[in-house]
Formats: sequence, structure tokens, C-alpha cells
Amino acid sequence: MNYSRRSRIGFSSAAGVLLCAIFASLTARADSVLDALPTLDSISSRLELSAEQEAQLRPIFQKRMSELQASQRLLDQAATPQQKSAVLRDAQQAGDAFNAQVERVLSPSQKNEWHEIRAGVREKVQERAEQKRE
Repeated sequence: MNYSRRSRIGFSSAAGVLLCAIFASLTARADSVLDALPTLDSISSRLELSAEQEAQLRPIFQKRMSELQASQRLLDQAATPQQKSAVLRDAQQAGDAFNAQVERVLSPSQKNEWHEIRAGVREKVQERAEQKRE
């Protein structure tokens, strides 16, 4: 297996963990967890996005927030572990698609920074999930 494929698999796995933590936390603390997710406005200066990049990314970020909210509603309505698993699986696929769309717009150096931003978000979400469990 080449390095690029291992990186994608690792990143996809990490994204799955992030989604599970997000949805586990969303039930009790929806606002605070969604607040931890990066918005286009919050990352624009950090990534030094051009006006063109912002214009391309804005609808992608808006769609992602809608998807997360819809997934949360479906997760709340899921009656069985299998239904919850299906919602999480679909949400992970949507997250992977979101990340791919974002990365297509970014330069290589911006992609590195984007990975750091996402790692920070994962940490915040995991912390909030742990706080919820306590």
C-alpha cells in the first residue's frame, strides 16, 4: 500500500472518529459542538484564502452545516443501533466528500494548514464528548 493511500485511509478513519464524537456530543450540547466546527469565516484568514477561493468554498461550508444538522435530527430519531450506525456511516461519507471538495480548492500549503485545523477540531470535539460523559 503506498503512502498516499495509507494517508487517505488514516485521515478517513480519523474523520470517522471525529463524526462519532460529534454526534455523540450533539445530543446534549448541540450549540457548543457545532460552535467547535470551523466556519469559512474562521478559517479564511488562517488559510489566507483568496476572494475566489472564499466564493468557491462558501456554498460547500453552508451545505456541510445543513448536512450535520440533518444528520443530527436523523440520529435523534434513530430507534436502533443499526439505524444510528447507518446515519453515522452516511455522515462519514458526507464528511469525506466535504473534505475532498474543500481540498480541491486549496493550494498544497493551505491543505497542510487545513489538516491542522481539522486535527484541532477533533481534539475540541473529543474534549467536549468527554465532558458530556462526566
